This record gives sequence, C-alpha cells and structure tokens, in this order.
Amino acid sequence: MGIEFAFSPEHDAFRAGVRALVEKEVAPIVGTMDESEQFPRSSVRSLQEQGLFGVPVPVEYGGLGLGKVGYCILLEEVGKVDASHATILGAHTSLGTTPLLYYGTEEQKRRWLVPAARGEKLLAFSLTEPGSGSDSGSVRAAAERRGDGWVVSGNKIYVSNGREADTVVLLAANDAKLGPLGGVTAFLVDTDLPGFRVGRCEKKMGLHGTSTAELVLDRVELGSERVLGEPGRGFFVAMTALDVGRVSLGAASLGAMETASADALAFAQQRVQFGSPIAGYEAIQFKLADMAMKIHALRLMVYQAAAHQDRMGADPSRWGPLDRQAKTREAAIVKCLGSEWASDVIDEALQIHGGLGYIRGTPIERAYRDARIGEIFEGTNEIQRLVIARDVLARGFGP
Repeated sequence: MGIEFAFSPEHDAFRAGVRALVEKEVAPIVGTMDESEQFPRSSVRSLQEQGLFGVPVPVEYGGLGLGKVGYCILLEEVGKVDASHATILGAHTSLGTTPLLYYGTEEQKRRWLVPAARGEKLLAFSLTEPGSGSDSGSVRAAAERRGDGWVVSGNKIYVSNGREADTVVLLAANDAKLGPLGGVTAFLVDTDLPGFRVGRCEKKMGLHGTSTAELVLDRVELGSERVLGEPGRGFFVAMTALDVGRVSLGAASLGAMETASADALAFAQQRVQFGSPIAGYEAIQFKLADMAMKIHALRLMVYQAAAHQDRMGADPSRWGPLDRQAKTREAAIVKCLGSEWASDVIDEALQIHGGLGYIRGTPIERAYRDARIGEIFEGTNEIQRLVIARDVLARGFGP
C-alpha cells in the first residue's frame, strides 16, 4: 500500500473556504454557546446552507463529492475552532450519511440521503443502550416482525444530535440470541413517528453545544422500506460507518491539537519569567517539540487513511478482505492515537499557559474539557486496542 499523499488544488481551495466560513460563523459564538449549553442552530444552519453536511457524498446524491479526504479537511478546520460543531457534523455525516451511502437502496438514498446531504435534514446514529456500550452486539431494543414491517421498542442513550435530528439510524435486536451475527438490524427512524420521543438530555463536562440524548421507542411501527441493509446485518452497517467516523475523529483531534499548540507557542513567546520569554527555556521547548511531532504524525495518518477509504469506494460488496482489514485497523489506530495525542497536547498547552489555562472560559480550558470524550466515544480506546491486536494476531504487523 502506497503511503505518499498530496492535496489537490481543489482540496486546498476547499480548505481555504471552510476556514473563512468557520472563522466568520462559528468562532464568534463558541464562548457563548459553551456557557449557555445551547445547540448552535444559527451557525449549523449556515454550514448546512454551504453544503458542508454533505462533503463526502457524491454530487448525484446532493453532496459536494469531495470524498473522505475532503471530509477530513472539513473536520480538521472545524476542529481547530470548536469540538461541538465537529461532533454535530460527525454524527450526521460519518454515522448518518455513510450507512445510507454504503447500504441504502436507491429509494432510500433519494428519500433520506439527498436531503441530509443538502443540509435540509439532520441525522443521528443510535447504537448505545443502558446495558450495551463497548459490547455493541448486545443491544436489547426489540424489533419484532409484524406482517411486512416491524415494531420497535426500547431505550437508547448517549445519542449525539438526538434532540435535534430528523432521522436516526438506529440499531435494534431482531433476535437477541444471535447477537451481532444475525441478531441486529439497522433502521431509519424518523423522529416524528408515533411512539418515538426524546427523553433525558445529559449535562456533560464538555461538548456543551451538542445534545447527548436518550431516545425512547414505544412500539414504533416501521415499514420494510426503513430497514437499512439486510435484516440481521445491522452490526456490519454500524461497524462500517464507525471506520469512517474514527478517521474523521482523528481529523477533528488534529485540528484541536493545532490550535492548542499555536496558542501555547504564542503565549510562550510573550510570557516573561526570570527576565526572558518562557519559550527560551528548554523545559518549554521540549513540550513544543513533542507537540510538533504528534501533529506531524497524526496529519500523515489521517489523510493516508482517508485516501485509502476513497480508493476503496462506497460499495462494500466490492471490497476485498485485505482492504477491509487494513481499513479497520487504520481507523482504529487513527482514532486511538489521535484522541490520546490530542489530550496530551492540549494538556501540555494548558500547562504552558500556567494559571491562565485553568480559568473557566478561556479557549484552552474549553479545549481541555472537550478533548476528553475523544478517548471514549466512537468506541473506547480499549476497544480500539482490541481491534488492532486481533488484526495483528491474524495478519502480523505488515500493511
């Protein structure tokens, strides 16, 4: 597998456009959003109107057609400014539009994917339950056959965009005894259906601009046209989407690292102690060097993995087993290292700021709170290490 990569002129122009838009629409409201803990409807609407909720989706389905590389550029640039907006985008795109693009019928793509990519509808993804987190094949929300359709009942938790979404890609158990291999089905659940309601919304350490919601399904009736993929194959739908989400999470982590490092560098060059800027002291220089190394390495990993996914295309039936295995390992590595390095870099950036970094409402304090979830959602880092280790045992350490 080749490891060389270069951005195209189209990618560079897209990055510049996203950067300008985010600085105009997102940056000014982040502090207020974090303090009020309100979903940023106005700025999200602005991003939707510019097509940024459909970046990797092909043009024929309402998107911008910029693939996973373009999508990671988007998440990197948004992640530089605010993790909440990056999470809203990620929940919609990685976990909402990707399953539709990969597994949806043509009718499903026209009905659900096109308006989502155009920014007319917001998507969410729901796998976790009170008794099912890392053990993602043990869902207990029940999907019972009724004629040609289904009736779904149960509770889902920790759903990003859950309060605001128009449609949720939701996993339910068609046969709990079978577990992930045949027992879980993915459904497209519109949030205005009878029997569906939003329950508790969590108060969180960070990501104050996002909703993290409980979803309650009380005998929600779903037609067969709402099954995404095949009945019993929902676990594979979810895992394929998570491979995309884990790489884009690495991109958002990269953006957060870049901003924290730049802020720390500027502060270190200005802050004078013992008669000199603290940037002149080796203790600070070593921190800056460690930041630079992690940023450089993660940038290469993110875009190599994104380019690999673009080369594979959007039809899982055409993927070879080695490409599938490599894609999943790469995604796990990017997510695990990216989230941990982001925590490390932001922690060191806060340390360079000294007492100022600990003050509520400063950008570095907010970044510190926002970064911690990266090691937990989209599969805990313990699960990522399990995925990586199993692949190493099967295929060794080669590419």
